[in-house]
Amino acid sequence: PVLEDSVEFFRSREVVLRDHTVENVTLQMLAAISVRVDSCRLSRISMPGTNIPSLRLKDVQVAESDLANVEARGLTVVRAEFLNCRMTGFRAIEADCQDLLIQEGDQRYAQFRFGRFQSAEFRFCNFEDADFQGSDLRGAIFKDCNLRNVEMTGVKLEGANLRGCQIEGLKVNAGDVYGALVDPAQAMTFAALLGIKIE
Repeated sequence: PVLEDSVEFFRSREVVLRDHTVENVTLQMLAAISVRVDSCRLSRISMPGTNIPSLRLKDVQVAESDLANVEARGLTVVRAEFLNCRMTGFRAIEADCQDLLIQEGDQRYAQFRFGRFQSAEFRFCNFEDADFQGSDLRGAIFKDCNLRNVEMTGVKLEGANLRGCQIEGLKVNAGDVYGALVDPAQAMTFAALLGIKIE
């Protein structure tokens, strides 16, 4: 069912939302210190610049929403999809994500430092100038993503699939890319990190 009076519902200090659809809502200046959303669909939600100290999502789909400059400290995700969302400047330091899909949309300048991404897939994303420093991205799938100038120093990329992504200016150390899957063109870029000259 569609949640009625959803703006008033989100004014609580602790928000728990289950088994509902929320759509076409603008949420600004939320007072909530804890938001938990289970088995819900959020569509065309706008909450730019919102700060949520504790955000937990389980079995959630977020579609065509504006999450620009949202700060989600303590983000915990289990089986969630972000589809064609505006996430420029989205900040989720030390996020704990399992079975996460982010598809399309704009994720420039997003910050996911020191996060853990287990079974994560990123499809057709624009992560230009984003920050994944120190994150665990083992086994993650990046499909046709823009990773230009992304900060990835200290990441774990073993088993991660970067093939087909734009990686110009990607910031990584030689050890960070150990075990990553790359295409031949990307291999030449990463070879420079290892001091290998290809002639």
